[in-house]
Amino acid sequence: MANLDNRLTTVLLSMVLGITVLSIICYTIIFVQPDVPFNPLSPQRATIIAEAKTTVAPIPTLTQPPAATWPPTWTPSPTNTPGPTKTTTETRTPTPTKTNTSTPTNTSTSTSTRIPPTPVPPPTNTPTPFPFAVSSHSSKNNCADVGLQGVVNDVNGLPAANIDVEYGELGVAGSRFKSRTDGNGRYAAQLLSGTSQSAYSNHNWFVQISVNGQQASDPFTFTTDPVFARNRKGCDLTDDDTGNDAGCTPDPCRVDGTIQVKIVNWQYKVAQ
Repeated sequence: MANLDNRLTTVLLSMVLGITVLSIICYTIIFVQPDVPFNPLSPQRATIIAEAKTTVAPIPTLTQPPAATWPPTWTPSPTNTPGPTKTTTETRTPTPTKTNTSTPTNTSTSTSTRIPPTPVPPPTNTPTPFPFAVSSHSSKNNCADVGLQGVVNDVNGLPAANIDVEYGELGVAGSRFKSRTDGNGRYAAQLLSGTSQSAYSNHNWFVQISVNGQQASDPFTFTTDPVFARNRKGCDLTDDDTGNDAGCTPDPCRVDGTIQVKIVNWQYKVAQ
């Protein structure tokens, strides 16, 4: 009986240990590669579901009304004028009758038509400029994530706290997010994770200031470079390798001039 209990205990412990090891392996795979097929909460699946739910209503096309047409004007037919009647010539020449001199007809005086004055066009509304504007912008590269950061200053050039900064990807429906400045007027946002498949291509972005839910600046647009290059397995790019091998692309995160993090600073403009 004791041997049976020991065997049962050994089987149960083996099952618990196997389930625990299997769970650790699954969570490790999901942590390293979030887009595996058996991950129900992968970023790629969440992005596909969000894009599927977003629809853009088509802009209705205005139909030009047909041009108005008018019937042709009726032209009267000309009336035939009878010719002069032939008069029989008399043998005797009659005495000519004195003909009264015709009275001259006064020449009509032309009356000028008064032309109305040209109406004064209504004043054109001048759009009110936004209070915030970009004071400076720069960029830097890294080997981690694609990001956005900067500082917002008030009219006195001091850091402005609790200012909303809206940003998103151009051409992607529903891509609009918000960050808020801290006590030092700084803001930061992660645009793309370095572990995402999207980090291997360029992306176009916008950023603007918002106050009380209303747009307070013109949108500033910029483009970010990939974090990593898509190279074949034969490309061995080390820290000192610039990727000049045939068919190999330099690693963007190690090349000067590439943009993985965009820095955009804002300033409240003084009223003119």
